Amino acid sequence: MFLAKVRIVGIHLLILGVVGVSATAASLSFGRMPERPRARHFPVLPVRIKQGGIVGPISLAMAGMPADAGVRSPRRRSAAIHAIVLSPGKVVVRAGGEIVRAFTVPRRSPSLAGLVRLIANHSWITQPEPGVIYLRAALIVTAGASLTVGRPVTRFVLANRPGVFLGADHAALLIKSVTVESTTLRYTGSYRPFILAERGSHLRITRARLIGLGWDWSDSYGVAWKDGATGGATRSTFSNNYFGLYMGGVSGLDFTNDTVTNNYFYGFDPHTYSRNLAIRKNTVTGNGRHGIIFSGHVTDSIVADNTVRGNAANGIMMDDVSTGNLIQGNIVAGNHGDGIVLASSPDNRIVGNVVRGNREGVRLTRTGPRRVRLAGNVVTANSRNTEGILNAGGNSIASDTRLAWNGDCLAVIWTLAGVLVTVALMSLTFGLRGRDTR
Repeated sequence: MFLAKVRIVGIHLLILGVVGVSATAASLSFGRMPERPRARHFPVLPVRIKQGGIVGPISLAMAGMPADAGVRSPRRRSAAIHAIVLSPGKVVVRAGGEIVRAFTVPRRSPSLAGLVRLIANHSWITQPEPGVIYLRAALIVTAGASLTVGRPVTRFVLANRPGVFLGADHAALLIKSVTVESTTLRYTGSYRPFILAERGSHLRITRARLIGLGWDWSDSYGVAWKDGATGGATRSTFSNNYFGLYMGGVSGLDFTNDTVTNNYFYGFDPHTYSRNLAIRKNTVTGNGRHGIIFSGHVTDSIVADNTVRGNAANGIMMDDVSTGNLIQGNIVAGNHGDGIVLASSPDNRIVGNVVRGNREGVRLTRTGPRRVRLAGNVVTANSRNTEGILNAGGNSIASDTRLAWNGDCLAVIWTLAGVLVTVALMSLTFGLRGRDTR
C-alpha cells in the first residue's frame, strides 16, 4: 500500500510540474506582445516671449537711448546713456546722444588702455589694476575702424547698467586671449551687457572666455553677429550668457573647438536667412534649451563632429525651413528633449551621428521623410529611437518594437493553470483516501 501511495503522489507531482512548465512556456510565448514604447514626457520649460526692437541697440546708444526704448521704456534721451565711439582718426564721447568731447587720434584706433588715458574719466572707462579694464559706457567701433580686446588686457569687465555693451558697425573687432564678462554673471531677467557686430563688421574671437553676457532683447542676446557680419570663434568658451552665440542674416562664419555651456537659453542659435555656416568640433552642454538650433531659413551649413550633451531641450534642431544642411559625425547624448530634430525642415542630410540616451533619438515633424537623407547613424538607448522616419536602411537604429507583458493573456494562462492544479490536487486527495479505505 505504501508503494502505491508513493506512485500516486509521484504521478500527481509530475502532472503539477508539467502544468507549471506549460504555463510558464505559454506565458513566455503568448503573454508578451510587441509594443512601441511611449517617449518620456518632453521637459516643461518656461515660454519665451520674443522681443522685437525696431531700432538696433547701436543706433539707440548713439542717440542716447536705452536698448529697449519705445517698447519697455519711453523713447526719450537720457544723459545716463554714455557712448564711446571709435572711427578712423577720431574718438567721440557722447552722453544722451550729444557729443561731450571729441579727440583726434592716429588713424589706427587706440588700445583699451589708450582709451582709458585719453578719456580720463572713471565713470566711462577705467583701469583699476594692470591687465583689467572696466567699461561703464557703450564702446562702439564704426566706419572701418578696428579694435583689439586682448593682451596686455586679460580681463575686460562690462558694468551691468543700461546702455553698456561692446559693438561694431562697419568695423573690425578682435577678441583674443582675454576674459570678457558682465558684473552680473547670473541671468535674472533684466538688462545685462552684450557684444554685437552688425552691418558688415568682422568679429573674430580666439582663445577667449565670454561670460555672463546678454538678456532677452533684440540683438542683445549675448554674443551676436548680425546683418552681414563675418568672422566666428575658435577655442573659446561661452558660458552663463543668455544665448551662447546668436547669428542673424549672416554668411560664411565658422565656429571651431569652442565650449558653449550653461547658457540660460540656447547654445548656438543661427537665425533668419543665415547661410554657409560651419559649426565643427565644439562641445555644447548644459544649456537651458536646445544645444544647437537653426531657425528661420538657415541653409547650406555644416554641423559636424560636435559633442552635444545634457541640454534641457533638444540636442540639434533644424526649424522653420532650415534646409540644405549637413549634420555629420556628432555625438548627441543625454539631452532631456530629443537628439536630432527636423521641424518643417526637409532636404537635410543626417550622416554618421551617434544618438543615444535622449527622449527620442531622431525625430521628423512636419517634414517629408522622403526628402531627408539618413546614412551611417547609430541611434540607440533613447526612450524611443525614431519618429517620422520611413526608411532607416543604412543606419544602425535599435528597434522601437519591444515585448511587453499582456495582463489579459497572462490572466487566462494562469487561470487555466490554476484550474488544472486544483483538479490534480483533488485527484491526489481522492486517490490517497481511496487507498486508506481499503
